[in-house]
Amino acid sequence: MNAQSFNKVLTAIVIGLVLVIIAGTAIGFATKKASFGADFRDADPAPTERQIQNLNKKSTEKIDAYSGLGTLRAVTLSDPSIQDDAGVPVVITPWFSYPQGDTVFYEELSRKRLLISGIITNYFSTHTKNQLLTITEETIKSELLEQINSQLSLGKIVQIYFTDYIFLE
Repeated sequence: MNAQSFNKVLTAIVIGLVLVIIAGTAIGFATKKASFGADFRDADPAPTERQIQNLNKKSTEKIDAYSGLGTLRAVTLSDPSIQDDAGVPVVITPWFSYPQGDTVFYEELSRKRLLISGIITNYFSTHTKNQLLTITEETIKSELLEQINSQLSLGKIVQIYFTDYIFLE
């Protein structure tokens, strides 16, 4: 096989793959099994210095941000009403606000980072995707806030924010 015919074969394969992808996407939208922006949420802003300043302008109590948990991953509980559902991966990037200048509390948060990560991943692992979508995000945050604060002894987290909260399917 010469180089020219080999290039034609490769070109035909690439065109075929592109057509299959386009057809699959069109069928997904036509059958309503896919929808653009489904389950999309507005992310809480990342804890930048400006964001903290804006939060401090809205509150009489000055706060700092703890973002030491990074990005967490969990798999939701499988939904028995959906056939062959093994759970859905979820990616969460939480950060917390706490009273400004409380270095002792910051150190406790740093020491208990793995415990706090476990509380958050366990929460998402014990709910199905449909349950998490039914519960409001504010309810999820308040339940997590209560569970995390119950494990802290030197202070309390003021608020939980999610920069990322994404279901991967």
